[in-house]
Amino acid sequence: MQYLIDENFNYDKYSGSSLLIVGGGPSTNEVKWENIKTDYIWSCNDFYLNERTLKTKFDLVTLGNLVNFKNEALLEYLTVNEECKILFELEYLYNTTLTENQAFLERFKGRYYFGRNDKEYTGLVGPPSRLMVLAANIGISEIYYVGIDGFDPSMKNKHAFTKEPGLREGAVKNKYEMYYEGITGFLTRISNDFKNITFYNLGEMAQSHNIPSFVSKHINPLPKHIKELL
Repeated sequence: MQYLIDENFNYDKYSGSSLLIVGGGPSTNEVKWENIKTDYIWSCNDFYLNERTLKTKFDLVTLGNLVNFKNEALLEYLTVNEECKILFELEYLYNTTLTENQAFLERFKGRYYFGRNDKEYTGLVGPPSRLMVLAANIGISEIYYVGIDGFDPSMKNKHAFTKEPGLREGAVKNKYEMYYEGITGFLTRISNDFKNITFYNLGEMAQSHNIPSFVSKHINPLPKHIKELL
């Protein structure tokens, strides 16, 4: 499985490195992921709405259709953190997202990249899971992740970034079973396809329901020294 990205992206610097991916699931608010020291940290979409992630120095963020590209907190973050790269996923991006945000693109020209992956491979998992695919393809050897939780059976999980409960209005894929099968299937596939990479699900230590734990606790459970940090 490959994740194709702009040829100007510096792949080489990531070889053999460690990475933390911070998603918007409840576990981002429930565990002390800041205690995990990695070479790089990535996040996505509405990260700028969360006090903890807003204080984090990200190497890369992926931004999608629902992001408010005029949000002052986002603009200030990217202005101050000049080394933070921006990723747009072509498979999921509306044309209007770019055409209606030309001021944003001009302001951060030279810092954004376009990526493309296999939608059948990732299925219905969200942006942070797709970042795992990118990371696996550019030579990162240890991938820690948090906030990639899925939903609980009530489908009312509170988003760590937007604070919205459950799915957004109008969502078609709205059954817990769909998310359980999609997320566990994806994590099983990526673990089997990239056996040379160690995946750590920090969400195992969360209080809320965590679908990835059904896979991670069997394939690569968190070691004691990591649990003690969370």
